[in-house]
Amino acid sequence: MLPTSYQHWRQELVKTVLDQVQSLNPELIAVSLRRRFVEQFRPASAFICLSEQDQGALVHEIASLDFMADTDEPAKRFDNLIYGLMLSQIEALPAYHTAKRQPCGLMNELEQKITIPQIKARLPLIQTVTTDEFWTAGDLLAFEKVRQELRELIKFIIENGQEKSAVITNLYDPIINRNEGVVMEAAYDYGDYKMKVNRYVNDHQDTLAIQKLRKNIPLTQTDYQVLEHILTIELGSKADYQREFGETPFGLLIRKIAKLEPQAAMAAFSDFIDDQTLNQSQIVFVRKVIDYVVQNSYIENVTELMKPPFDKPQSFGKLFDLTKQQRLVEIVKAVKENAVRIG
Repeated sequence: MLPTSYQHWRQELVKTVLDQVQSLNPELIAVSLRRRFVEQFRPASAFICLSEQDQGALVHEIASLDFMADTDEPAKRFDNLIYGLMLSQIEALPAYHTAKRQPCGLMNELEQKITIPQIKARLPLIQTVTTDEFWTAGDLLAFEKVRQELRELIKFIIENGQEKSAVITNLYDPIINRNEGVVMEAAYDYGDYKMKVNRYVNDHQDTLAIQKLRKNIPLTQTDYQVLEHILTIELGSKADYQREFGETPFGLLIRKIAKLEPQAAMAAFSDFIDDQTLNQSQIVFVRKVIDYVVQNSYIENVTELMKPPFDKPQSFGKLFDLTKQQRLVEIVKAVKENAVRIG
């Protein structure tokens, strides 16, 4: 039986996960696709005794649905570091003994900034982390205390633990001409055109061309001309568009702003998902692709399928045979091409 202190910690962790699961919006496509697992872990009773299968479902089906509102990125990276150390210690991985270098390095950086009141107040704990006794004990609760009390201090460390040297530039600006009483033209506001484009797209979602892009329907020549008129005449000039968006096709730009409807993304991959030969791991991969397309409106290049977040726990090449790989790649390409191709 776990000591009382560990029981309390487990209760806190379970409450955190339970709150996150219960707060998931069932109307989101990513949540509805995993409804069975979401409903399984909504009651607190589901966490009384977790089997290996339950743990796998939490990791592979539930974890990706959670969104952390905390905007302190250094603190979240520190959370990830400490949690990784905890797992290494629990599983007795060899990496545990070498992984202490990074947190010890962070503690040394913090000690060098002792003039900061928040760091000075936590100095005893900071110094404890660098001792051999701390790492020999391998106390998970001690790790958790370090994570909770020091995570907000990491922002005081320059990224990668390296100070950025100051750059001093001495500029000499000679006067070569003088004009008085001449009204100068207003400087071009580089953000103004982009802001107008974003506002127009968001305010005119019912426009036929924008609806087609959101629903993954190819544009007609008339639709294209409407977008061209809006982007290069009504809202600005061709030069404005070129300056802000380069060679980005009109359809891809509008799709990126307006977003692809979840139902349209699901429909694009529905035949592939309905293939009865797909196993659970393959279905999870396809759902991850759908979620990515919903969030980003399209996949820029099919090589992205071999990169994060698609490379774990199994890579695209290992999950699917060549026939299925080609079929999935064709669908990914078609979703993007439907925003560019003129039907």
